[in-house]
Amino acid sequence: MLRFIYVSGLFGALLTTSCNARRDTDEHEQETHRTEAKPAPVAIRPNLADSLQLMVRQLDTARLIGCYDEDFARLMSLHHAGAQRLAAVQISQGKDSTLRAMAQHVVKSHEKDTHVLTLALRRDPPGGQEYRPGNARDPFVRRITAALAPLRQLPPRPGSVDADFATLMQLHHRSGVALAQTELAFGRNAEVKDAARRIVRDQQQEIRQFQRWLRAHTATSGR
Repeated sequence: MLRFIYVSGLFGALLTTSCNARRDTDEHEQETHRTEAKPAPVAIRPNLADSLQLMVRQLDTARLIGCYDEDFARLMSLHHAGAQRLAAVQISQGKDSTLRAMAQHVVKSHEKDTHVLTLALRRDPPGGQEYRPGNARDPFVRRITAALAPLRQLPPRPGSVDADFATLMQLHHRSGVALAQTELAFGRNAEVKDAARRIVRDQQQEIRQFQRWLRAHTATSGR
């Protein structure tokens, strides 16, 4: 069942210090020495599985209001952001030029899709509530839940960044197609539905491209 917690935040901190008298100066020098002795933090490189799981958590905690078009747009924007994080890992760590080019396309096309969805709802805001988000038996809720379910069970991954990216992007896109098809079945906003059609078309095409890449490279590595 989807959980509906709207998560947003902005964190900041302001540290102020004042030094007066010799004692304060000595303490400051000691603190500086202790700080310099600490090892530098180790940066953790983002990976594909963690990026996908972050997307799932965000989808699970998305705040749905009970309007088909609005809720689809919110979920698809989070879904697209997840694909962009996967693509960023491939761009920074992947080796295959074909997959890197596809990853760059994902970043740009998904940004455009999200912009289109945002503008469509701004021009034609949703009306009253059309379904109950907390009702697991509601047809829209059931379709959304089914679309996201495969993301919770990661498939076996070949091991290289390139092959893992192609494998997980297939999973991601199949889920995205199912989300967009849900909008086509229930949505009412013509612009949002047009965007959903493009998402279905484009992501089905990309799924086939990822499948061809995996078949070619699996056959090559098996020789």
